[in-house]
Amino acid sequence: MTQTRAGQRYSLWLMPTGDVYEQLERILHKLSAKYGAPEFPPHVTLLGGMVGPRRELLCKSANVAALIRPFTIRLGKIDYLDEYFRCLFVRAATTAPLLKAHQAARDVFGRRREPSFMPHLSLLYGDFSLSLKEGAAAELGPRLDLAYKVRSLVLYSTRGEPRDWRRVARFGLH
Repeated sequence: MTQTRAGQRYSLWLMPTGDVYEQLERILHKLSAKYGAPEFPPHVTLLGGMVGPRRELLCKSANVAALIRPFTIRLGKIDYLDEYFRCLFVRAATTAPLLKAHQAARDVFGRRREPSFMPHLSLLYGDFSLSLKEGAAAELGPRLDLAYKVRSLVLYSTRGEPRDWRRVARFGLH
């Protein structure tokens, strides 16, 4: 993977916890080992591709968290695209609280011209053939019906390769 492809510097993530985290982590690990793909923590990206001084990003992330109440993310349909970071994923239901959280992040970070929001939890990163993605999706089944309560917003440094990504801060939702 090139540095350009990994161009995001920071991202705001909504991460599962407990049993759901462990279940998703096992799936991601199995897929990455089977297909020689990078490993990464399970997450739904609320807003990505943020750049700027770390202190400013921390402050803005805290402001976003202050605008969001805890809510539930429901995962469902397995899908894939011809994109490195959305190679194989599970769609997240576009609920009102999730859309409100995304809008709050866009507003706080001044990202008015974002592409349309497609909430999802990636299962595999890579440039793989359609037949491989179809096979991997078939192994998982048509759906991954899981839900988790979002109680925090996590700022991640997403510079470089996925193995280099690091959690910067976690902000509780009230």
